[in-house]
Amino acid sequence: MKGLLSKFFLLLTISIATYSFAGNPPAKEFRGVWIATINNIDWPSAPGLPVAVQKKELRELIERIEKLNLNVVIFQVRPAADAFYPSQTEPWSHFLTGKQGLAPTPFFDPLAYAIELCHSKGMELHAWFNPFRVRNNGHYKLDPHCFAARNPQYTCSFDDKLFFDPGIPQVRNHIVKVIMEVVRKYDIDAIHFDDYFYPYPIKGTKFPDSKTFNKYGKSFYPNRLSDWRRDNINKFITALHDSIKAVKPSVLLGVSPFGVWRNKSDDPNGSPGIKATTSYDDLYADVYKWLANDWIDYIIPQLYWEQGNRFGDFTVLAKWWNDHSFGKPLYLGQALYKSTGKAKVFANPKEISEQISILRNFENVSGFALYSASHLAKLSGVVLTEFNSNLLRTKVDTPHNNRSVVIAQKVLPPQPPVSVPEKVLIADKKTIAEAVNSTYNSLINIELPTPEQFSVTKSRKGWEISWKIIPSVHDNGLKYSVLVFEPVKGGGYLNKVYETTKIKQVFIPRKSDLNPAKVLFGIVSVNDNGYQSPFPKLFKIKGRRIVFN
Repeated sequence: MKGLLSKFFLLLTISIATYSFAGNPPAKEFRGVWIATINNIDWPSAPGLPVAVQKKELRELIERIEKLNLNVVIFQVRPAADAFYPSQTEPWSHFLTGKQGLAPTPFFDPLAYAIELCHSKGMELHAWFNPFRVRNNGHYKLDPHCFAARNPQYTCSFDDKLFFDPGIPQVRNHIVKVIMEVVRKYDIDAIHFDDYFYPYPIKGTKFPDSKTFNKYGKSFYPNRLSDWRRDNINKFITALHDSIKAVKPSVLLGVSPFGVWRNKSDDPNGSPGIKATTSYDDLYADVYKWLANDWIDYIIPQLYWEQGNRFGDFTVLAKWWNDHSFGKPLYLGQALYKSTGKAKVFANPKEISEQISILRNFENVSGFALYSASHLAKLSGVVLTEFNSNLLRTKVDTPHNNRSVVIAQKVLPPQPPVSVPEKVLIADKKTIAEAVNSTYNSLINIELPTPEQFSVTKSRKGWEISWKIIPSVHDNGLKYSVLVFEPVKGGGYLNKVYETTKIKQVFIPRKSDLNPAKVLFGIVSVNDNGYQSPFPKLFKIKGRRIVFN
């Protein structure tokens, strides 16, 4: 009885302290929302919709997110060994086009489009991957050229789904390769995993990895199956972490695990509550170790229970994670879906808003994430009023960067294609190059021509620089502005805009006596909304070749 009273007064104290500060949102706060594409949960509303409809739905979804002053979109780009982007390693998603491996027509890159929408509004985009799921449900046909179809020995059936076996080294290597393709090509802010590593257990059914354990178990075999499975996931996480930091250190690696790491009845470091499913014992994801060893950059435990729940009391678990975050950014996942729809699981209509007030009282909790985006359109009037007038009434930055401030300064409203003024003196070539290298975005990385696509000829009008347009650029409606940086006396370059090109047109310098060997050229891309890549990609002409700086 004394323990129950102590717990009651703890909760009462937290609630009183929290609600007294609820009217003052912090200046920095992670306010995330998941956009789930698996089974078309959030977007697109159905597979195989016209591209124009898909774009409209995604644009309206992100606009709704922006209006609520949320600032991080966690976008599921690989729901089941497939891709919501053009990939060299994975097939187009069944959930996008209705047939795995079938590209959208006209061409559409959902990830690039989502990045553009989010960044133009000052929001981060975290690319969300499901690492080991091959096919979630049903029996739609896999693309015959995909990794899973070519290597059926790496897959196994479980719970009427198809999975990769995490114990096979080739599987882990492939998934790291898949993710690193996105890290290299796109201007994402983070790589994100949710709670799915090994699949959730089914009573009376064993995950079929006994042969793999026998082959790869080594010192774990035959009595330490659970430790071996955790070691497999540890190897995957460390390999990915090291790969990301070697290629693009600014990209974060974040995980949103099941809300209970271990039960206190099994481990003195575990959390209180009735013994049930845990991340460590059932999904073989030792996030405690990942945090302690600096293998991940942030964590969003899924605290999908209400206050007072006997299996996972929100406040009790929030306190446990607050005390065990090892100094890493900590945000709390919330079950928005349990507060909306016909079957509202949360009896208290203010449960979500009260949870936001509670988590703001913990020293090491710096924000939250809501599951999931489609439920934002189903908020009750009570919650929507609290969000708009109190909890989320102002825009704030995320704790680990100031993207909303930076983007607000750089992004221009729809405008004529060329926004770079003529006759602007650039300090020197090094300054331009440093600016370009530090400001590459998705347009620059993906959709500017490569050296192999250029050709240089000389005509009576002067030097002509032309390029082949890849289909993705053409279909996305990009145009280019070609800039010429001419050297001036005393050092530096003078920036002149010679021509804005349309798709497949040729740039011709106006001066026939222009010596291209002494000129620094730049090319910027302009999309169909009028937004321009912030800095040009620089190149020089040497003979008949293009050389990028």
